[in-house]
Amino acid sequence: MNTDNSASSRLPEIGETAEFRKTMTVAEQALFTGISGNMHPLYVNEVHAAATEAGGRLAFELAVAALATTALAEVGGPNVRLAAIDLSFPAPTRIGDTVAARVEVIEAGEARLRCAVRCERDGGPVVAEGTADLVRVESR
Repeated sequence: MNTDNSASSRLPEIGETAEFRKTMTVAEQALFTGISGNMHPLYVNEVHAAATEAGGRLAFELAVAALATTALAEVGGPNVRLAAIDLSFPAPTRIGDTVAARVEVIEAGEARLRCAVRCERDGGPVVAEGTADLVRVESR
């Protein structure tokens, strides 16, 4: 058994990036509704949401943020965890929209990373942006 974790525990350097892209689906919306208990009509009631400027049901903002956590895990590697995230949601995401979550390391220390986070709809505006902090989790 190889116990040398030096390569896998390396923290990335400033400028390294990762991206994750996917379409926000009805099935995932239903799962997130069940997990969160959020029954707000803009997210679960198509008739209500279609009668607003949203034009249809919105994807949960925290489900969009979850896409960013996938990119954060990729850039951070196997020995980091999310310590903090600070996002704004300047535009809504509708169910069926495809979103690209991109992260870039903007500060790097021995035990902590700070990343810029930006999520954009394909062919559309930024739907989430901000920063996230990742911290090292040491192997036993």
